[in-house]
Amino acid sequence: MKVQNLPDKSNEGFSLIEVTIALAITAVALVSLMGMIPQGLATMREAADQAIEARIHQQILGEIQLTPFADSKGGSDSPLDDFHKQERFYDSQGVELLDSQKGDFEHIYTARIHIPQAIGGSFPESVGGASFDGITLPGAKNFNENLRMVVIEVTSLPYIGTGIEWDDPKLRRRIHTYQTTVVKMGQDFVGE
Repeated sequence: MKVQNLPDKSNEGFSLIEVTIALAITAVALVSLMGMIPQGLATMREAADQAIEARIHQQILGEIQLTPFADSKGGSDSPLDDFHKQERFYDSQGVELLDSQKGDFEHIYTARIHIPQAIGGSFPESVGGASFDGITLPGAKNFNENLRMVVIEVTSLPYIGTGIEWDDPKLRRRIHTYQTTVVKMGQDFVGE
């Protein structure tokens, strides 16, 4: 009987060319993935900012909706007018800070509230800066006194020195604007 010796394959491995090609493919894949990390982080930061800014908007809007439209003593001033051009300051989670904490390390977000007068008011530059003479409904001759327009601007721009230049065109893309209509309702509402 004749026995053949088979060549020993255990001594063979990858050639230098095969290893070089595998490393090149791996390097290209890793560089591509590493290039996507900054974009992913920026997208995540922007999404977090939008969520917190929306939360701030909802907090302010909830407070405005609970405020009576008319003075309880029958005066002509509306408690809603106290909100007009107010600035508020918030931390990284959207929790309101005291006025004394503006510019501190915790101060991340700033909000500005506009509630234009029903007659002779004007909008901020973020929504065109036009004059405002109340909200009218189809078929009505006068403005509807049961509706008020609210514009809330929120930004994560740093509060340096004298404050934020809200109407600076260079900063407009960093300021998010929310425009809402509030309605007189509940015990404050008196039907005709």
